[in-house]
Amino acid sequence: MTDQLAETDLTVSVFYRTGRAGAQRLSDGGGPFGFDIAVALMVDELIREYDCDAVAETGCFAGDTTFYLARRYPALPVYSCDTDRACAAFTARRLVGCPNAEVTCEDSTGMLARIASRHARPLAFLDAHWGEGWPLVTELGIVTAAAGIAVIHDFDIGHDRFSYDTYDGVPCGPLLLSRMAAPPLWFYTLDPSAALPVPCLQTGRRAGVGVVLGRDLGASPEPPSRFLAAHPLDAARATGSRR
Repeated sequence: MTDQLAETDLTVSVFYRTGRAGAQRLSDGGGPFGFDIAVALMVDELIREYDCDAVAETGCFAGDTTFYLARRYPALPVYSCDTDRACAAFTARRLVGCPNAEVTCEDSTGMLARIASRHARPLAFLDAHWGEGWPLVTELGIVTAAAGIAVIHDFDIGHDRFSYDTYDGVPCGPLLLSRMAAPPLWFYTLDPSAALPVPCLQTGRRAGVGVVLGRDLGASPEPPSRFLAAHPLDAARATGSRR
C-alpha cells in the first residue's frame, strides 16, 4: 500500500506540473491525457502491472502528454510522432532535456511497427485521430500482435459525460474493435464510477478511454486496473456501442 501511495503521489505531482501547451487549439484545453488525472493513474497501473518496457504515443500535437510521460517514466524509452512537421518539431524541442524521449515526423503505423520490433511489452496511447485517414484498426493490430497494451483515446464508453470520436459514421468504440483481424474477447473502459484518490480538475471535455490487451496477457472479466471496467466484446456488439 505504501508503494502504491508513493506511485500515486508521483503521478499527481508530475501530471499537475506539466504545462498545457495545447490549450489554444484542443477542445479539452490541452494537458496530459486531455488533462484527465484518471487516465494518468490508470496508465501508471497498467505500466506497473505488465512491467512495460516502452511507452508510445501517436499524435503528439504540442507534446503535453509526451512531456508528461518522458518525465514520469525516465527509465523507459518514450516514443511519439506526428504527421504534422511543425507539431513534431515543436514537441522535439520541448523534450530536448529528456534523453529517454524520441519524437519523429512520420505515420503512426510506421512508428508502432518499429517499436514492436524493439520491445517486448510496449504500452501505446493511441490518439492519432486527425485528418482523413483513420489508422486505429491497423494500430491496434500492431500493438496487440506485439503483446503490448493499447490505450485508445476518444473511445465510446457509453456514458454521456465522456465524448468519443466518429469517422465515416463509425464510432470509436466496441464496433470498431470487432473490425480487428483478431478481435479481443474482452476489452476495458475507463470506469466513471471508480473512486479517484485525488480530484479530477478537468471540468470541460472528458474523453472516453478504451483498453485492449495484447496476445498472451490473459484478457478476462477481471479489469487490469481499479480504474477500468471489463466488457465482453460479443455482448457489446449485440447491444451497440452505447451501453
